Amino acid sequence: MREFSSAHWRRAPAEPYEPDPAEVRRNRRLLILNGGLVFMSMTLASSDMVLPAFVQSLTASSVAVGLVGALMRIGWAWPQIFISRIIESRRRKMPFLLLAGGMRSSVWLAIAGLTYLMGGRQPFYFLCCFLVLYAIFTSMMGIWNVPWMDIVGKVVPPRDRSRLFAVRRLCGGITAMAAGGVITFVLSDRSGVAFPANYAALFLLAGLGNALSVFVFSRIREPVGPVRYLRQPLSNYLNSGLRLLKNDPDYRRLCGMQVLWSFMMMGAPFYVPYAITDLGFGLVYVGVFVSVMQVSTVLSNALWAHVGHRKGNRALLVYGSYLMALSVAVPLLAAYVPSLSFAPLSNWGIDWSFDPHIVFYALTFVFSGFASSAMFNGRMAYVLELAPENRRPTYTSFLNMFALPQGFLPVLAGLLVAWISYRPMFWIALLFVPPTVFFVHRLGDAGLRRSD
Repeated sequence: MREFSSAHWRRAPAEPYEPDPAEVRRNRRLLILNGGLVFMSMTLASSDMVLPAFVQSLTASSVAVGLVGALMRIGWAWPQIFISRIIESRRRKMPFLLLAGGMRSSVWLAIAGLTYLMGGRQPFYFLCCFLVLYAIFTSMMGIWNVPWMDIVGKVVPPRDRSRLFAVRRLCGGITAMAAGGVITFVLSDRSGVAFPANYAALFLLAGLGNALSVFVFSRIREPVGPVRYLRQPLSNYLNSGLRLLKNDPDYRRLCGMQVLWSFMMMGAPFYVPYAITDLGFGLVYVGVFVSVMQVSTVLSNALWAHVGHRKGNRALLVYGSYLMALSVAVPLLAAYVPSLSFAPLSNWGIDWSFDPHIVFYALTFVFSGFASSAMFNGRMAYVLELAPENRRPTYTSFLNMFALPQGFLPVLAGLLVAWISYRPMFWIALLFVPPTVFFVHRLGDAGLRRSD
């Protein structure tokens, strides 16, 4: 491929795009609806809740359970730099998005069919097929993300983006909570659907939801704007990202803190298997924990919007780190909470009871939901504040690339579970809290730096 000098730019012949207010409103509605469908389909096949319990039904290998979380992180991270080099010079990005989205939906439909046909008969061979297909799905997610961001940037005016994303996440959280109710019913005895047909039904719904979300996004009319593309060797592009670590101390600390976060969170795929295996919770609580996680994520956005506005995005990273530490500590303390039936309203003739053991364990998903929202919103806002205006794509894409090695941590956690069991693995994750706190408090105020 012929290379171009740094001064060589190509511009596609296109008229400047002036967004029509009616078109902006239409795109906003489509993006919100797309977000609701995406959140719903992702919850029905959650890599932190549903899939660990599913894999545990197929094998006793904790490594296989950890591999699900690893594939999600690796698959999402690895293609982004490569696909951005391919599509950046293209006038239209929608065909790439539709191709990746169509493959995502097809993979879940294939998994649903194989689960129904093979899941209860040939679990080992089916597990191998499932992991291969799931790796394809997560890679398609990474490919989808690049054109998605580009198209959203084109069709949504800058002044509307933050509000749109907040409403999109709110609607997505509501549909995710509804999906949690579906999971609870399908996996319970009330549904009358046994393994593996119950999981096959969830995967079928996930595939259909995915397909519908792609269709909704395809209704957005992508404008054709000028194309500006600097072509350089991949090695040079990667080196430019590595130089950011050397030249920008706050960016280096942010990347380091992201790695420490991953070690703190490496036990997350095992919270549900631990609850089922060691604490004796029923399978029906998978859906309950999914709903608790989604409710916490949704409700926390209102709090973090206020905190970010009043105290800055760095505060979100600080609070998120502390809350994530609490989410790791709860599973360690849950074994000391007694399991009993408590009926506080029985004197008034109301037959309602709860188990404080289950309620306490649900706190890990409450803290995790609050922490994940704070860390996601704070991380992306903070890196955009750090980046010079003409280098924002480089800062954000390389931050995701540096997260690639973290995808192997769930596999490491699975090996630790197989070697020393769940609780010692959670203790190891908790050891990363002090260095995380040290890093997060050394972050500078990116807003002040930009104003200098």
